[in-house]
Amino acid sequence: MHAFALLTIVFAAALASAADSTLVIENTAIEKKLREQFFTDRGRFWLNNADACNQSWLESPKVTASAGRLRIGVFFSGRVGAQVGGQCVGGSDAFNVMASGKPFYRDGRLGVEDIRIDSLSKEIYRPLLQPVFSSMVPKALDVNLKETVVGLMAGRTAPYEVEINELVATEVTADADRVNVKLQFDLRVR
Repeated sequence: MHAFALLTIVFAAALASAADSTLVIENTAIEKKLREQFFTDRGRFWLNNADACNQSWLESPKVTASAGRLRIGVFFSGRVGAQVGGQCVGGSDAFNVMASGKPFYRDGRLGVEDIRIDSLSKEIYRPLLQPVFSSMVPKALDVNLKETVVGLMAGRTAPYEVEINELVATEVTADADRVNVKLQFDLRVR
């Protein structure tokens, strides 16, 4: 099942009631999409897997939303070493990392921008992790709303043609572990 199946159900209810609607995307749907897209190897997202003594990965993604930001927490594990006498000798690190981004609606798309690492116990890892989060977080929430609404309605209104002339997000918020998008739209069925 697609990670945004919940989005389809919510839109069906919203479209049936009125042109002023609120789309609610729960943190669990976003978390599911992250797991399906990035954390695909036993729940891990590999940063480096050179050999048994030189590895680093992220795991256990947890998505929340508060204070206007979508937050993604992960657990980092890594080790750097060399094989000596059949054993790995070297150092290892493990710690939690929290990154966040601000949800937006622009040109028909719901997405995330202003990506930053909010908490990181070892600053030496920031140059490694910032580009990863800058790439990963925008993909966690990337929805073409107009296309989604038209596709949903077209499937439910056959043999009629569905057209949306205008779809405007009047407000995008992130709080209480969900992203809320207040929408106004002009829907025409022929």
